[in-house]
Amino acid sequence: MQIQFQEPRFFNRYRVLDGHRTVMALNLGGAEKDLFLMRPCVHPLYTPAGYPVTEMGAHNFPHHKGIWIGHAKVNGVNFFHDLVDAGWIVPIQVTSDADADSARISLSLEWRDRRGTVIATEIRSHVVRRIDNAHLLDMVSTLRASHGSLELEIDNHSWAGCRLIDALDQDDGGVMRDSEGREGADAINGHSVRWVDVRGSIGEHACGAALMAHPASAPVPTFARFYGTSLLNPTMYEPLTIADGDSWTFGTRVAAYDGSPTAADLQRWWSGAGRDPA
Repeated sequence: MQIQFQEPRFFNRYRVLDGHRTVMALNLGGAEKDLFLMRPCVHPLYTPAGYPVTEMGAHNFPHHKGIWIGHAKVNGVNFFHDLVDAGWIVPIQVTSDADADSARISLSLEWRDRRGTVIATEIRSHVVRRIDNAHLLDMVSTLRASHGSLELEIDNHSWAGCRLIDALDQDDGGVMRDSEGREGADAINGHSVRWVDVRGSIGEHACGAALMAHPASAPVPTFARFYGTSLLNPTMYEPLTIADGDSWTFGTRVAAYDGSPTAADLQRWWSGAGRDPA
């Protein structure tokens, strides 16, 4: 794989390619009027056959951007919604490398309130590889209480999210299932899962995506919606406190696949080797 940085003026993103085909892009964010983005996100993410599975800034809930991390109540600051008084998650350093089979992009981030005061820091790694008929994206976040203790309050709007393209969502004929066999967003929402899988077709092409909690983080409560959003939310029912100087790590895997993988395939991707520890 190869990693290509696209100039800040028009893109400000890192694109991963496998030969001539784009695998994914990591958008860094920024306040420029043509690139306004309050926190980094992955979009688009493609299947190996070249079909996009993510949605960016949808017509409803436009703060749902591809694959992202956020929380609406961190020491009282909203790092989830795109609001005038919300906080920003700002990259301050980027490192990247790639080999024939995978690509890695790591970010050092500052969580800043609207005035620019740093609330916390984060190290976030992204590793993408192809396995079978899927691209597996591993995203591991380590949030550090670098500027005083952190309180992540109970809130539905929390942590690792994925917004799927409309063609795949339940509202447009897609099927949503979780690791425990529940089907449909209403049945899945609020329950603890290892993964949430959504599949359908783009045109005549069968494909889908599964949002998976790292085995060290699973099972975890999920926020599931019929319009294509899933969140792995460890603070859905109880708050999380990180003492001053301590850190907390949460890992996520997204499998963007072609065809119709079995439950055994999903289990293998969820538990498989090759990902960073969480």
